[in-house]
Amino acid sequence: MILLLLSSLAWGGLPEYTYIEAGEPAPFPGRLFNDVAADILAKQIEMGPKECQINLEYQLGAQQAEHRQAIEKLKSSHKFEIQILEAEVLAKKERIKNLEELKTPPKKQLWFYLGLITGVVTTIAIAKAVE
Repeated sequence: MILLLLSSLAWGGLPEYTYIEAGEPAPFPGRLFNDVAADILAKQIEMGPKECQINLEYQLGAQQAEHRQAIEKLKSSHKFEIQILEAEVLAKKERIKNLEELKTPPKKQLWFYLGLITGVVTTIAIAKAVE
């Protein structure tokens, strides 16, 4: 609204002021304000920079809050992803450990002697069968 009222200044026209009574014709074309409207206009012009500063601070605060929220959301997401990956690593380490235990027999000497005895018995059986 202020810009609309001050637009006449932007066009380079000089302001003219005059007081008239009710029923008198206006001495020049333009807008006519009563004292209350002029007071409101003066207060708006006076408070304009303060309102602009308050609005600017509000907008900046809101934008900073949005950025903080986005950063916190990204941190939370990153932390969650790390926890998932660490859990997967632990599960794979446990699986590798279990597979290593399955790969080697628990008692190597037992299997060695069992294989030796089986081989000797098989050899003797074949020798007896050939005779």
